[in-house]
Amino acid sequence: MRHVPGVIQSVSLLALTSELFNKTNIINLPEGAKYSIQDTLNVIFHAATSTTNSIESASIDLQIKNPDKKVQSGDSIHDYINSNSIDYIMSSFRQINNEIIHIANLKGTNQDAAIDFHDIPYYGDKDTPGVRGIKPKNGTSWGYSFCSLDIIGDIKLTLEVIGINGLAKNYSVLIESMMQRLKAMEINLRILYMDREFFNSPTISTLHRLNKNYIIAAKSNKKINGILLEHKKKFGQTSTIFKYRFEKGGPTFNIVAILNQNIIQMTKRIRETMNTIYLQQISQ
Repeated sequence: MRHVPGVIQSVSLLALTSELFNKTNIINLPEGAKYSIQDTLNVIFHAATSTTNSIESASIDLQIKNPDKKVQSGDSIHDYINSNSIDYIMSSFRQINNEIIHIANLKGTNQDAAIDFHDIPYYGDKDTPGVRGIKPKNGTSWGYSFCSLDIIGDIKLTLEVIGINGLAKNYSVLIESMMQRLKAMEINLRILYMDREFFNSPTISTLHRLNKNYIIAAKSNKKINGILLEHKKKFGQTSTIFKYRFEKGGPTFNIVAILNQNIIQMTKRIRETMNTIYLQQISQ
């Protein structure tokens, strides 16, 4: 959980965290462990509610803030969790999420959401199950890759995670799977936001078939650059909205080309256009 919904903030977050985790056996303390389950949850809770972005950094941060108190390391906590199978971890994640959705009264609500890819670098044997080729990062081109669905806005909550094991990403299957999961949670999608990696025909075709509203960051190509050049010749260096499609017979959508200095004005125009919109940033 990235940011706990406001309705949950009225209760003791730590007590709620303990209650939710205790409904599963996702944290397995070894026999004779010198740290309790509550000590473990303290670190996890700090990682989820502070500016730290990992269990490791949360552990270090707590050690700095409490130099007289021993705080278990991030590696130990990962060992406690990783003793489970991936299937059980995902099952526990979904069980806890269902509890949060119920407590926060999210069923039946309209929410904006985002889908994104995430890579975690791996430095061991590249034949390890689940490891795949990723964009080179921190000295390795191998790692774990997954796709997440998150509620964004006032409420921020990761709703689903799907592992990417193959060499190619099947955008149609991923989008459809995420939308099925959202429907199962009984949460209504208002607008789906995605970065430029999703600027492709399979994504657009699937979203149109499912009748979903979306905003995606666009990538320039020869065709788009040609359209922008023609616009510049006729109207000068100004923002514009134009219709576009990847291939004949494919769905038509809007591309919004925003000049940096005209972002506020164009934002007003975007709200008055069709629900299916792409964003394209152009330089001055």
